[in-house]
Amino acid sequence: MNPLFAPSLLFYYGVFLILCGIVSVVLIGLKAKTALASGGISGVIAITIGHFIAQGSVIAQIAGILVCLALFIVFCWRSAKTLFKVFELIQERDPDLKGKGIAFLIISLMAVVTVVVLLLQLTYITV
Repeated sequence: MNPLFAPSLLFYYGVFLILCGIVSVVLIGLKAKTALASGGISGVIAITIGHFIAQGSVIAQIAGILVCLALFIVFCWRSAKTLFKVFELIQERDPDLKGKGIAFLIISLMAVVTVVVLLLQLTYITV
């Protein structure tokens, strides 16, 4: 295994989360400021953990796995909650349907990428 794989994986994952928050605001508007904050904070945490993994910290490897697991759970929950809201808005023909649909897609993408990152971390853990 390349010893730089896990730190760079978490670096790119962190950048991905930050970009998802930015894209949410660009596509949905200021209603998505929570997505910007959560994507930004989660992204910075992932990048920070990647830095400590690069320094050789075993605790950071475990933290990376736990953070990804927690984020996967949160993203799945938020995705399901948003999907149910989309179903409600379809029946009402609400103008917020487009924004909620975009939010659902972005959150679902974040969940899928998170589970891939989690599985890759589990594959390459060196504890």
